[in-house]
Amino acid sequence: MNRKKVFMGVIGLAVAFLVSVLAANNVSPGLSQQSAEDLYQAALLKKEAEGDLNGAIKLFQGIIVKFPDRRDIAAKAQLQIGVCHEKLGTKEAEKAFQKVIDNYPEQSEAVKEAKEKLSLLLKAQALVKTGDSEFKLRQVWTGPLVDTCGAVSLDGRYLSFVDWETGDLAIRELATGTNRRLTDKGSWIQSQEFALFSKWSRDGKYILYQWVNEKLFYDLRIVSIDIPKPRILYSNFDDYVHPFDWSPDGKNVLVGISSKETPWRIGLLSIEDGSFRILKSGDKDFTAGSPPVFTFSPDGKYIAFSFPQDEDTRNRDIYLMSVDNKEETSLISHPMNDSLLGWTPDGKWILFASDRTGSTDAWIVRVDKGKAVHAPEIVKKDLGQVEPLGFALDGSFYYGVSNQMKDIYSMDIDPGSGKILSPPKKATLRYEGSNQSPAYSEDGKYLAYISTRGYGPLRRNVLCIHDVQTGEERELNPEQITFNYPRWSPDGRFISVEGYAKDRRESIYKVDVQTGAVDPIVQAEPGIVIYSHRWSKDGKSIFYTRSAPDDKRVNRYRSSQIFIRDIASGQEKILSGSPSDAKDIDISPDGRWLVLLNRDDQRELRVIPTSGGDPRALYSFENRLNVIISPAWIAGGKYILFYQLRPDSMGADTTCELMRISAEGGEPQRLGLEMKDFRHFSVHPDGQNIVFHSTGSEIKWGAIWVMENFLPADKAKK
Repeated sequence: MNRKKVFMGVIGLAVAFLVSVLAANNVSPGLSQQSAEDLYQAALLKKEAEGDLNGAIKLFQGIIVKFPDRRDIAAKAQLQIGVCHEKLGTKEAEKAFQKVIDNYPEQSEAVKEAKEKLSLLLKAQALVKTGDSEFKLRQVWTGPLVDTCGAVSLDGRYLSFVDWETGDLAIRELATGTNRRLTDKGSWIQSQEFALFSKWSRDGKYILYQWVNEKLFYDLRIVSIDIPKPRILYSNFDDYVHPFDWSPDGKNVLVGISSKETPWRIGLLSIEDGSFRILKSGDKDFTAGSPPVFTFSPDGKYIAFSFPQDEDTRNRDIYLMSVDNKEETSLISHPMNDSLLGWTPDGKWILFASDRTGSTDAWIVRVDKGKAVHAPEIVKKDLGQVEPLGFALDGSFYYGVSNQMKDIYSMDIDPGSGKILSPPKKATLRYEGSNQSPAYSEDGKYLAYISTRGYGPLRRNVLCIHDVQTGEERELNPEQITFNYPRWSPDGRFISVEGYAKDRRESIYKVDVQTGAVDPIVQAEPGIVIYSHRWSKDGKSIFYTRSAPDDKRVNRYRSSQIFIRDIASGQEKILSGSPSDAKDIDISPDGRWLVLLNRDDQRELRVIPTSGGDPRALYSFENRLNVIISPAWIAGGKYILFYQLRPDSMGADTTCELMRISAEGGEPQRLGLEMKDFRHFSVHPDGQNIVFHSTGSEIKWGAIWVMENFLPADKAKK
């Protein structure tokens, strides 16, 4: 089989080299021998995969200069310049789109797209305040410590966040870039406790935050930034509690509480005595995709929130609820997905994200007395991977962006020697930067993978099926479940996935490849964690690992065993000889063996017969980072592929070194490949091609941004 057909249009290493040279030399004359198409693909790689918009602009400009006669490529390059400026939030976007229209009138497709973008851009600009203030997007923080679990203080001075070097709650003074921890739990070795989501009081003196305590369940705590001595506001072993907002008068906090036995309850928790007043409850999933946003109006009379439109979709609408009488009204109703980002401090506008135009954009709607006054209007196209962090008093909106883009890579390896025959190449699949968890079908004709669509609260996973021969793709979108980690049944009729439905119980489902119909194979009891699964070679059962029912420790340290479930009858049993720390597994090509790996600080690679028996240790190594290291059989079952991590700088940077070891044991072999965070191997039946996902050759840090001067002028004063 010609392995080049696995991924149509793979960008080669020469192009990657070209990108670095172009970036360093701003399109040197020596590269003029490259085709316009190659240069265009290199510029796209710079824009999409690396996220370097300014660098991409230089490359696109170089194409226009070097290839003026290739008007089709030049027009597309000019269009992409406009797209880059649009994403950067600069006013040069308008000029760039206009150049497409003026300079390339015969390029109908590029002109049409430029006109559409220009129309939306001008419409958004018409809403921006007039005067000296201009619309701005400004990056205020980037680097390995960036975290998006916090919020901005109302005065815009501080940002709360989790310092993941220790797990402590911390604040960052944005003007000076200095950080200060408000809790002092010690190192991870000293304590496994950590902070999570946090919210500021309106006066900026206190922070409400989630805390995973020493018994490893959730507390809700409050701490003063001046005298950091935390006090517990809410603690219940059986409950998950999530902080949403402070009431404007500072007397209550808006929280969500759920447990195994009780559905979600949204309500007000008294700061003084901890009493709880329920405002809304129900069994719908408030948290599918991302932590939800519930926020007070500045006058404290209303609460705005996003909520699923119906039982069978994750698409949300936006609602308002009266705090006094709990009456709910629809604020934004649209067939596509609308998700709340925040309520402006003056109480006049609600900002929300919507994918109604095909991309995830920022929109605003004017509100008065609990109702929408005008139709929503767009303020920013392509907002990006947004986690809302709140408004400052001047109307600036702060948000976090994750740049950890995942892509699927393919490489060839000699099954006998382990020599890498072709370095990893990124697959040119759609939605570059959002693809993960590849899995070959048993006959090698298809590749299933997960593609993440949308951003922030709009994020969802789509199951994609890629035809290796033709490059054609189909998408399956079973909306009633949240899912990942696909695996093919041996007959190719089904793809199994791990996930959960609205009841939040972890489960394994099978998805019909032709119809998309979903049926459960395993539905675990509440609190059970499922780690990994594989089909038996006859397709009649699955092997999977899950935690013990009464083990309340965090996932990494929970006990777990290998179970065999008969798919037809639903009966299951523990695999005889299964150790109590089995987490990640893979089945050998002949179906006779399982390889298994734990997730403790001391990792141990073992094999065990699928018929049961004592596990046999192959290799152990230390790894203190809580990451999945997925082993895979290769070379017809003679070797096992895995990787070790080399943590740098407190574990913030993870370099993965590819290894293989004989199934009979012995010393592992280094294969000479290092990348950042690559995992989820799948080996083609020919034993030569391997696919996996990775964040690439380097870590791209997250960032905190602020969007300024985007609110319309007060029309009531005109």
